[in-house]
Amino acid sequence: MAREWLFASAAIRWGGLALGMSALLAAGEAMAADFRCADLRPSQSQTPPYQRIAGQARCEGFFDQHVSQPFIELVSLTASAPPKQEQGVLELRASRRAAVQLVVQPLRPAPFYRVDALVEAAQAMRWDDAQMLGATGLRRRDIGFLALAPGPDGMPTYVPVTFADAGEAPEVASGVLRASVPVARLAWRSLRGDGSDDGSGGWHDLPGPARFAWERVPIELQLPRGGRGVQINVQATDAAGKILPLLRFNLAGPADAIP
Repeated sequence: MAREWLFASAAIRWGGLALGMSALLAAGEAMAADFRCADLRPSQSQTPPYQRIAGQARCEGFFDQHVSQPFIELVSLTASAPPKQEQGVLELRASRRAAVQLVVQPLRPAPFYRVDALVEAAQAMRWDDAQMLGATGLRRRDIGFLALAPGPDGMPTYVPVTFADAGEAPEVASGVLRASVPVARLAWRSLRGDGSDDGSGGWHDLPGPARFAWERVPIELQLPRGGRGVQINVQATDAAGKILPLLRFNLAGPADAIP
């Protein structure tokens, strides 16, 4: 099977993610009680299958998914590096202002393993990565961390994940992009939260040669100042000159309000 059939398309991935977010981020103290897993198909051949962890606002495990539409995605956004030990309990933080959804997933195209969890505002979420690393054979440096909340227009807001013992978060967030097909060009731009020009100079090419399918592409993003989020657009052009669907998301700092 061709590699481009191995991972979720943008549309189907957003379908599962949106269902997870809508259940995950209900208002008030009922959030944890209302938590549901994302709309993924638990694996029939690998263990543990993706499922709710008893007594916790967390789902974890292998899932099955096969689609083909080309896309580009953000698979990790952190404001500090995770602890260097090989595995163990991590304390993950994100927004001080709102509860967010934590998504942990491999930076590689496979295996299909995912963690969804609730991270309360201004609190650390403790997660032991030993099960994921043991089941997948991955190392800690092979997994990505995202914290996100749904926006009023369906566009997600990402808040960089920080680790409790990593000290004060820097002003720059480190992201990882990945495209499902080979791409000849990658470019990004920042806009004001309403989508208007922010004076940053338009599109910026990400340096480097053509990328192969599923290659990890680092991107450094300046965290917004003044408590206002920004909108980020990422555009990818494949080897034939076709532009992939635009990746759009809001970026907020840990102390910023979530749109």
